[in-house]
Amino acid sequence: LARSTISSCIATKHGGGLYSAGGRTTLSDGTLISGCLAQEGRSVFLLAGEVSYTLPAPAGRWLPNARCEVYREACSYPSWDAKQAACLEHREDCALNLVENLVDPWYCQAPTF
Repeated sequence: LARSTISSCIATKHGGGLYSAGGRTTLSDGTLISGCLAQEGRSVFLLAGEVSYTLPAPAGRWLPNARCEVYREACSYPSWDAKQAACLEHREDCALNLVENLVDPWYCQAPTF
């Protein structure tokens, strides 16, 4: 499937968006599976076979077997300000969370995307 959207699908048991019982399925070029429901495997259920994804993924999306990080503005408080040390201390926490205010309003800087 290339440049396709599978959405709002409902399966009574397995694989709300895609059910694979064998063979090979390739998703590519921004194909998106979203908003699907099933008891097991809301988006994809792989009983047997192979499902692969050829990048690029849809804009603003990521694949679950990869690390997704949020790139943020640099910590730009004066070196003497306690906020600078706290901002630097929480850089990794903020990179793994899309929410701008992870702990207090000033820990995470604005996303750069």
